[in-house]
Formats: sequence, C-alpha cells, structure tokens
Amino acid sequence: MGTGDQERELLQLISEGFIFVDPDFRVLEINAEGLRMARRPRSDFIGRILWDVAPHLRTSALEAIFVKAMRDRQPVSIEHFYTWTDGRQSWLEIRGHRTAGGLAIFYRDISQQKKSAEELARAQAELMHGSRVSAMGTMAATLSHELAQPLTAAGNYIETCRKLLRPIADERAREARRALDQAGGSIRRAIDILERLRAFVSKGRTKAETNDLRAIIADAGVLVLPLAQREGVEIRFHLDDKAHWVRADAVQIQQVLINLIRNAIEAMRDSARKRIAIATSPASGNMVEVSVEDSGPGLGDAAPETVFAPFHSSKPGGLGVGLSISRTIVEAHGGTIVAENSPKGGAVFRFTLPAGRKPD
Repeated sequence: MGTGDQERELLQLISEGFIFVDPDFRVLEINAEGLRMARRPRSDFIGRILWDVAPHLRTSALEAIFVKAMRDRQPVSIEHFYTWTDGRQSWLEIRGHRTAGGLAIFYRDISQQKKSAEELARAQAELMHGSRVSAMGTMAATLSHELAQPLTAAGNYIETCRKLLRPIADERAREARRALDQAGGSIRRAIDILERLRAFVSKGRTKAETNDLRAIIADAGVLVLPLAQREGVEIRFHLDDKAHWVRADAVQIQQVLINLIRNAIEAMRDSARKRIAIATSPASGNMVEVSVEDSGPGLGDAAPETVFAPFHSSKPGGLGVGLSISRTIVEAHGGTIVAENSPKGGAVFRFTLPAGRKPD
C-alpha cells in the first residue's frame, strides 16, 4: 500500500468531515464522515465543482474564505451556520489548509456545543438578573421607607399652608391654594406609589382590580404633559373601544406608562420630528395590548431584550432600572412586554394586560 493510499485510508477513519478540492475547486476526495453528514452518495461529489455540489456555499461567507485560502496559501478557520441541501441546518466548525494539490477542508458539527454554551449563558444571565432584581428590591424597600417620612412631613406642611391661606379672600391667595392643592395631590400620589412599591417588592403581588384603561392612560398622560410641552413633543392617542377594561393595579400601570413615555421623550431630544403614539387594541388569550411608539432614533443595533436588563441604560447618568421594574410589574400582572424598532423609524414598546369585564 502506497503512502497516498495510507493517507486516504486514515482520512476515511477520522471523526471529522473532510473534502479535498483542486485549485479549480473540483472535488477529488471526500471521507465517510463527510458523506454521513451530507446524507448523500459519493457519486454526488467526486469530479464535480464544489459550488455545484453545495449551492448554499455560493450565497455564504464560505466561498470568499475558501477562495482567499486558496489564493493566499494561508489556513483559515470559521464557525458557520450551514444549510444542507436537504434543508437541515447545523453549526459547523470549518478549517481550510492549502496544500500543493489544492485545498483540504475539515469540518465538524458543533451544534450541540453551541446549544450548551447558549444554555449556560442564559442560565448565567438569569442568575445575574435574579441577583440584580433582589438588590433592586432591597433598594426599593429602603428608599420607600426612607422617603415616606419626609413626604408625609411635606404633605403636612402643605396642608398647614392651605389652612393659613383659607381666611384670605384675595385672588392671589386663591391661586396659591389651588397650587397647594395640586402639590398636596402629588405628595399623596407619591406616598401611594411608595406604599405599592414596598408591598410589591416584599410580596411580589399586585392589587389587580377591574380598571378603565383609558382613565389609566389619561392620568399618566396628564402627569407627563408638562415635560412633553417643554420638549415640544406631540402625544397622540389611538384607543380601541374593544380594549377598554383591564384587570390591573392602576397606580403600577401608570408608572409603567410614565416610564415608557418619559424614555420616549428623552430619546427624541435631538430629533427633528417629535411625536409619540399611544395605542390600545385587543390581543389573543383574553389580553389587551398597549403600545407606546416614538419617532426617535430607535433601539440601534442593541438586542431588544437587553433594554430590560437591570442597570442597563443608554442615557448618560441613567440608572437603568426603569424598564426592568416595568417588566417586573407587567409580568406580575400576567402580561408580557417587548421592545422593537418601528418600521416607521423610532422605537415601539408593547405590553399586555389581562382584559377585564365591564362593570355593571
């Protein structure tokens, strides 16, 4: 048995796929593992041009890499998601080595390793997410406890000022009382938010009741209106009559909406056109969908899921907790929240809530 015959016999025994092509990319040899992976007979390969045998190579990065390896006489290595002629798809680790007679191509299926690595990365991300959410819960509980006392004191001072102004009939005093009424309402609302937040992070439950979704959106819109006016942002509403009632904690869902609208306003700070569209519609599974779409720069190249990661923020000085808390609130209601780039430009956030029955 000659040296060439020995080499061919060894190549038939290796556990990797192997193809040898001449300088014109005509297949001169393929081993048993290569045939097994391709699920095709040897006659489909020998003597044929590689691109004719595997048309998918023509539209992939592999053609350029193989041509470069042949031309520059340099070894190449790549991981490639390959589509076989029968429609199967596999992650392949491919290596090409230039020899005197052509190009030796070795390849092996690494789909299982890829899957295991992705599962490990997912598990690590979930573990990190859990630890960060736990830290956020501790921080939220501490903040709610520490802020409740000064907010209560501020509310008491406001009430005292209102009483002092009550006997004064002057128009300016009446204007001051109206302003104090609004300030007192904001203080009470802040205390309510803190109490709900503390209950949520300690018990992980929501106070879901049948609520008018239009009223929730209207209240949130009123609270962000001053910021929108300062930034020159137009807010439009497209509310579906069939998406009227939801089972939700109104205060918490207002916080989700306020956070999404504020983020949209900040994202459009440098945009020529500043517009936000808030829409509702029925969704499958007896759910209602709410969307907040802006005309800003969009999400960029970042994966949409990363925007909800705790402590992830694209804003200078941002803490990166708003969207993470929003997702926690929506999921606690039994819904989901997603982010995507809008076909019109800008970003759109969608979340779902359980539909409620119209009250008698």
